Amino acid sequence: MLRPAALTLLALMAAAPASAQTVGRGDCQPHRNGEVRCAVRVDIPGGNRPYSVFITATRAGNTEARIVADTYISTCGTAGQLVGRSNIANSGTSHVAGFTNERSQAGAVTQGVLGFCVETFLTTCSSGGQAANCQQVLNLGATKIEVR
Repeated sequence: MLRPAALTLLALMAAAPASAQTVGRGDCQPHRNGEVRCAVRVDIPGGNRPYSVFITATRAGNTEARIVADTYISTCGTAGQLVGRSNIANSGTSHVAGFTNERSQAGAVTQGVLGFCVETFLTTCSSGGQAANCQQVLNLGATKIEVR
């Protein structure tokens, strides 16, 4: 039997804001020129809701690296609009972009349709202060993208 305090806690958890809930997860794969592409499709109704994009990056070696993360949103199957550029470390989870799906931060792409795509390209990597191939700096099997 649940106590009233436990029931209240469950009700509060169920009423948590949607922006904190994960709405899509995806993998990261090798791309061209040593880059890494992380992609996820989000299948939810349109609206003026804010989203945050996170990359969980895992380094391949012992040296800390720096990575440029460019994030694009699009109506799936069409060219994307840049909504964020971030510098991240290759260990842990990093916030790389924020946007609303009604209109991108760049103001040019309307995202009020069902099914939009988010892509983050990990480019311009360095390891130990030297330029490095992003595919060699990251453990791709453990590197993920998440939209909340």
